[in-house]
Amino acid sequence: MTIWMALPAAAVCVSVLYYAAATVAAIRFARRTTSPLLPIPKISPRVAVLKPLHGTSDSLAANLISFLEIAYPRADFYFGVESYEDAAAEVPVAIRQRYQHASITLVVGEEPDCSNHKIAKLVKMADRAEKAEVFVMSDADVSVERDYLKRIVGELISDEKIGIVTCAYRARPGGSFASRLEALYVNTDFLPQILLAERIEPMHYALGATIAIKRRVLEAAGGFRAVKDMLADDFYLGNFTNAQGYEIKLSDSIVTLTCEEKNFAEFWHHQIRWARTYRTVRPISIATILTHGPFWALMLLATSRGSAAAFAVLVLVVASRLTMSAAIVGRVLKMPEMLTEIWMVPIKDLIMTGVWFASLLSNKVIWAGRQFEVIRGGAMREVKS
Repeated sequence: MTIWMALPAAAVCVSVLYYAAATVAAIRFARRTTSPLLPIPKISPRVAVLKPLHGTSDSLAANLISFLEIAYPRADFYFGVESYEDAAAEVPVAIRQRYQHASITLVVGEEPDCSNHKIAKLVKMADRAEKAEVFVMSDADVSVERDYLKRIVGELISDEKIGIVTCAYRARPGGSFASRLEALYVNTDFLPQILLAERIEPMHYALGATIAIKRRVLEAAGGFRAVKDMLADDFYLGNFTNAQGYEIKLSDSIVTLTCEEKNFAEFWHHQIRWARTYRTVRPISIATILTHGPFWALMLLATSRGSAAAFAVLVLVVASRLTMSAAIVGRVLKMPEMLTEIWMVPIKDLIMTGVWFASLLSNKVIWAGRQFEVIRGGAMREVKS
């Protein structure tokens, strides 16, 4: 066997082992999602739910409503927009007429001198939430179950050592081919990586789908302003919290993200941004290329000049990948409607290999219609046209 065959053969072995380990980790996590809620005090902590918004989508209203229907006695909801010209401002205003019992505040404006415009909104919202004992941040494309706050707050206050509770998430497509690719990436790539990593090492980062943090912990970590220029604000907020001696817990709750990429270009730019973000905050993530089984199996087939053994390996790798994906989507995420999309996983995997290679060519990303350059230390600066 030549070196050109040895590398893809070794990577194929790594990929199959990864598929098996990630599936086991995901199935073990699934058992946690049905665990009973932890108790919270009779006078529960006052929670400020902070939702930075930018632009509208078909699912935005439904996503926000899922938060307003949460069963939690002391929650205030803050929705932040850059200006009244942002169409997203109309959505919480319209919803407020229906949910007059809820404490809803629209915060308009951003903290100046923040490269990260999401954090610029969070600073403004947090400043308004003067009575909050716990802050819960969540992206606009996330929806939740009714017991969401009771579960994550119970987990957060169950131990003084816990500073942040964060949530894993699953994804539903919006209907387009690009959104289906995005949902498959979240469900069969991102989620199993997170669940396997949590089994291997303590968490020292948070996930943007949900970050629940105690006020005193946030202040000890430097507040939101400490990550105002960071591309991976969720990662660094968790990292800074961890550096203060607090633990980060992955919640037993799982939230749902709606993917609404309209075309392949949106999907591509989103994935490039994520790939370059991972490479910046965790350089070791570059090794994820070794888990791209279909790519390495095809390389082995090519270097062996189409041998029958290499073709059998390709079939084995694809079968292993599809089995892993079906187990996670069907058994762990309980999304049987997504099982009809599983056949696309190997195609998506090859596209993601292309994303991996393309991510090495530059340190620029596109986020919310703006272009940024990622600089040393994980900070970013906007690139003006």
